Amino acid sequence: MGHKGRRATFALISFLFCFLSLMSTWAYAQRVVDDDIASIKSLLSSRQFERAEKSAMLLLERALQQQNYPADELLGLGKTLKKASRFTVAKSMLAATLEQYTAHANLEKMSLTLLSLASVERHLANYTAAMAYAQRAMSLAHLERNEELKAKLNLEIGIIHHMQGDVESALTPFKDALGFFRVTRDTQQTSETLVHIADTYHLLNETALSRTYYEDALTLLSTEDSNSILIGTIKIRIGNAQKEEGFFDNAVATISEGLNLLLAADNKKGVAEAQIALGETFIAMGNSSKGFALIQEAMAFAQSSAHAVLIKQARLALAQALLNENNFEQALVYAREGTADARKDKDIRSQLTFLSLQFSAYVSLNEFKKALDIQAVIQQLRALLLNSHNMSAIEGLQAEIELVRQSTAFEQLKESKQLALAQAERENLSTTLFWSLTLAGILSLFLIWSRYRQRQQTVLLAREVKQQTLALQQKNDELKQAYSVLEEVSLRDRLTGLYNRHYLESHLPGELRRSQFAAKQDCNDKKSNSDLLCLLIDIDFFKRINDDYGHIAGDEVLSGFAKVLKDAFRQTDLIIRWGGEEFLVVCRQSNREDLPKLAERCREMVASTPFDIGLTSPIYITCSIGFSLLPPNHMEDFEVLWEQTFEVIDYALYATKLSGRNGWVGVIEIHDEISVHQTPLDAKFKFPGSRIATSFNNVASIKWPEIHEE
Repeated sequence: MGHKGRRATFALISFLFCFLSLMSTWAYAQRVVDDDIASIKSLLSSRQFERAEKSAMLLLERALQQQNYPADELLGLGKTLKKASRFTVAKSMLAATLEQYTAHANLEKMSLTLLSLASVERHLANYTAAMAYAQRAMSLAHLERNEELKAKLNLEIGIIHHMQGDVESALTPFKDALGFFRVTRDTQQTSETLVHIADTYHLLNETALSRTYYEDALTLLSTEDSNSILIGTIKIRIGNAQKEEGFFDNAVATISEGLNLLLAADNKKGVAEAQIALGETFIAMGNSSKGFALIQEAMAFAQSSAHAVLIKQARLALAQALLNENNFEQALVYAREGTADARKDKDIRSQLTFLSLQFSAYVSLNEFKKALDIQAVIQQLRALLLNSHNMSAIEGLQAEIELVRQSTAFEQLKESKQLALAQAERENLSTTLFWSLTLAGILSLFLIWSRYRQRQQTVLLAREVKQQTLALQQKNDELKQAYSVLEEVSLRDRLTGLYNRHYLESHLPGELRRSQFAAKQDCNDKKSNSDLLCLLIDIDFFKRINDDYGHIAGDEVLSGFAKVLKDAFRQTDLIIRWGGEEFLVVCRQSNREDLPKLAERCREMVASTPFDIGLTSPIYITCSIGFSLLPPNHMEDFEVLWEQTFEVIDYALYATKLSGRNGWVGVIEIHDEISVHQTPLDAKFKFPGSRIATSFNNVASIKWPEIHEE
């Protein structure tokens, strides 16, 4: 061997030695990482959280010193830390993982990491950051056309909206996620989505509806090899509902079942949530010491893991319990802390809850100035929440747009199948051409085979189109049901359960047209039941009730007043919460001669009904009523005269108040000829004359409002 040969051999041996050394170093480093991760998981299982977090941060620091650190292992560890509620460390681990995947343009792993980061930020109450991560992941999911990831992201986005109290905005992504998971028969994800929808309806005080969703989710899981953590979570929610309904023994049993499942699964967050629910139930049953101990234990875990939602739940439970125990000063501490965090998170619902607790505490401490200041803020927030509800509910009613999108997706699927079929045909044609040049005798047989294959593909495609059509019909039915629920939420007043102005605006034109048609058919029969009757009812001295007893008592009076109206009028009559203490009743298919009788029955029932507002004895109230035909003159344009009709009944109501209240004044009909005995009402509305009815001595005793010339 010459000199050059020896040098080449030496170089080859050196290269092999370096390569083997690098491989050995890499294998050793990998074993070290695997050992460290196993050690951290062991520490988490034994609840040595501080040691686990320190070890995780040391591992992350060593990994970042490498140019290509093991991103997959760090992603798995980040998810493990998140599951153990160590959110701050999990956030750092996942952020480093995202950086590595981004550097290598691994879009699929980037999407999964962004989803985990969104969940972590949401648990830390960093909702803006959480939504930003979720939207980034959604963009990647659209790019990759990953429908399953889109559904999971819709679920996460819905939870983020829910955590901020924006419940209407949460419903649309929840429905999108639910539709996908049901079509793919993903039982676990379907049940989880049902639970979050139930949580949303619970925030809207739809307790019965939310409990139905919880039970549906539990029933669905009972048919599968189920997730014990999810079952435990659902049982806690059902137990909470039982507690709110006053079934404390049932609540303790149900929550305890859920707690045992979560303990067995070592789900620390779920255990803390169960402790809070169980603690609240024990306190409600009179076992305060046991209840406080459970809630304090949950609070300690929540603070150690920086779990914002658990901290809010524990604060709320402690503040309410301390308020019931007359420990007002300590209750104020938790209520103020909860208010500050809710304000920082822009969570209006939570602000209202904690401010209400502050208000009760200040009243109990006789610090009325502070209580009034708190009440003013509560009123502002309620108005803001009402406005946001109206806008969000209108947006939620556009859920049918999702049906169009799903229909479009179905058509795209059909087109893609046809494209695949055409591609297969081109391939068959190319193959046929090749063989025709070499094996002419086989051409006929091949063409027959090709056509047979085409027919088979057509049959398969038709079968799949039929299956997709059935699936689309199922989605359509689900959306119609969701639309009905959303419409019911948006058309009713939250406090009284009566219809609101939006409902009246959507139904009144049709009622007017029907009444107009009936009036023309029976134009000479004034005893026919073709009239629309309109009564405007106002609670007398309602402001005095709020001033003397508080707004909570006022709300009780409004709720009770609504029940009296339901008893006084027919089920077919439209009863509307017009605003404040004013209520509007529209009686369909009635006779104008019944107006005085209806007004007197309503006045008498209100005056004789005791209203329980939490005092030792109930209070009694009265009401004032103005009424008219709707509209006053059947020969006029119905739709144009609605505004004038309301002005007439409002003017009549004002006259009732000026004449002494607890009575009624109204117009039964408008004369066609000019009357010599015109009233101020005729002069104001330029009526030829009118027939007036009143509960006072006579028409002459009515004190009319002054008419100001424009």
